[in-house]
Amino acid sequence: MLWLLLPVLLLVYLLYRARRPKARPWAGVWLWQKGRESRFRPRLDLRLLLLLLAAALMVLALEDPPLGPSPMVYVVDASASMAAREGAKTRLDLAKERLLPLLERTPEAVLVRAGEQPKAFGPAPGIALRGRLLELEAKDREARLEEAIALGRRLLKAPVVVASDAPPPPGVEGYIGVGTPQENLGMVAVAPGFLALGNSATRPLTARVEVEGGVREVPVPPRGFARLENLPPTFAARLLNGGALDLDDQAAFGLKRLGVAYPKAPALERLFLLLGTAPGNEVRVGIGVPENLPDRPTLYLAPQGGSPVRVLATTPHPLLEGVALLGERLPPPPPPKGPWRPLAEGEGGVGLIFLVEKGLYLPPLESIQNRPFFPLLVYNFLKPYREVHSGLLSPGETLLPTPGESFLPKGKGGGGRFLALLAALVLLLEALLFRPRPKAQEA
Repeated sequence: MLWLLLPVLLLVYLLYRARRPKARPWAGVWLWQKGRESRFRPRLDLRLLLLLLAAALMVLALEDPPLGPSPMVYVVDASASMAAREGAKTRLDLAKERLLPLLERTPEAVLVRAGEQPKAFGPAPGIALRGRLLELEAKDREARLEEAIALGRRLLKAPVVVASDAPPPPGVEGYIGVGTPQENLGMVAVAPGFLALGNSATRPLTARVEVEGGVREVPVPPRGFARLENLPPTFAARLLNGGALDLDDQAAFGLKRLGVAYPKAPALERLFLLLGTAPGNEVRVGIGVPENLPDRPTLYLAPQGGSPVRVLATTPHPLLEGVALLGERLPPPPPPKGPWRPLAEGEGGVGLIFLVEKGLYLPPLESIQNRPFFPLLVYNFLKPYREVHSGLLSPGETLLPTPGESFLPKGKGGGGRFLALLAALVLLLEALLFRPRPKAQEA
């Protein structure tokens, strides 16, 4: 509506000038000379000024501007890609520069750091959160923006502004996109004797990787990945020409000796000695039916089982890599409680082996301790906890997200009524000051 301001003011001015009194001829030369002396002295036309002010206030009232700054939730992306260089600064530096003026004039605010685990500061006056904003660092493998937004909304019922190099999440009232397309090479995955690299550029790049004292070159396709194989089982690697992001230039892979706590049983002692474990509490082995979700890696062995049935179906899972279960006859264990799902099923869909995050539930030990699949299944269960990875190792961060177009929330109205009332008062003042005088009665 602001585009109406100039036409309305011009219209009021022209209508006012069209209704001004007509010039009357002067009666003599002396009057003409006196008029000539003062004709170019501008006089303040108070009535015109009041009419123009009232018209301007009415146009502004149609815009219904907010009466003042409103409470706000600010969510800042703290994932590793925000540490990518944009000239002499990082993407996070640019986000702080654009957020700081908004934060300082916000009467009540919540600041949320969006990383692998969102963290909130406030509610508090925006100026009190200035230090929290400036000390934020970008280093996480991901930014859980939806969780961060939900956390901010729980703490303060207010519009949400997200600062990120990723596209704006749905449902947010404001978004500040930072970052431009940058070329970056980085390490995105490691495994025994294996290394994967990613390329964020729109052209193919050649990665130069230093591994165990030697340098190897690997072509990486645009916006894609490449692998480096035939490496030592454990290794440390460094990328010599990484690009815009430094956090993904180093990675390593190793194996550790797990500490396992298990009941005294000859079969278990032989198994864990064969697997190279040591006494400890990192992994637990127990005999019993699971009643709760495990808080650490736990292998459960059923105390008893039913009549053996043949395994007819298995669920695709890394635990079954190299494991041949189909056709084996296993006794069904007592069903576990909670969200356990079957890994192997027998006739009639009866569950024979169950799994959950950090948990594996097997039939009784005496029924499986001499089966060939048993040590391999336990090895696959322990494998993720034996491996030690270091480095960023996040493909999405290495490829450097591309931001969307920025937008800010529209403030809640309320100023329109105030401006309309003020315009009415100005018109009332004009009417009182310039009301028509009554004509004198004729004699």
